[in-house]
Amino acid sequence: MDGSVTLIIAGMLMIGILGAVSYFSNNMTLNNIKSKTVGDGQHGTARWATSKEIMRIYQHVPFTPQKWRSQAKEGHAPTVGDKPVPQGIVVGCTGKKSVTAIVDTGDVHVLMIGAAGVGKTAFWLYPCIEYACASGMSFLSTDTKGARPDRVQ
Repeated sequence: MDGSVTLIIAGMLMIGILGAVSYFSNNMTLNNIKSKTVGDGQHGTARWATSKEIMRIYQHVPFTPQKWRSQAKEGHAPTVGDKPVPQGIVVGCTGKKSVTAIVDTGDVHVLMIGAAGVGKTAFWLYPCIEYACASGMSFLSTDTKGARPDRVQ
C-alpha cells in the first residue's frame, strides 16, 4: 500500500474512534444539565453592618486636616491625640462640626466607581488623599477618562 492510502485509513480509523467515544459517553447533548433556577434555591446572607459592628471593625479618627498641616509645617508627624495618625482608607464620616473619619486600617485596595456628579472626587477622593498624606501612607490615584491638564480647575 502506498502512503496516501495508509493515511486515509488512519484518518478514517481516528474519526471512527472519536465517534464511538462520543456515542458511548452519552455526553452528546445538554440533556444531562439539571434544570434549575438561578442560584439553585440558595439565598445570600448579605446585610448592612450594625452600629456596634462599625464601631468595633473600623477606627474612628477625628478628621482635623488643618491641625495635621500645621504639625507637618512645624516638622512634626501629624497626630491624633498623642499617637500618630493610623494608616488606612477613609470609608465614611460622622458629624458636621467636628468630623470623625471612619477608617479601615486593614491592608485593603479600593476601586471607586460612581456616576458623574455623585461626589467621588470632592467627598471621597480628596478626604482619602488628605488622610493618606497625614498618615504617611502611599497611594495611587488614576482617572481613566483622561482629563486634559489644560481643563483641570
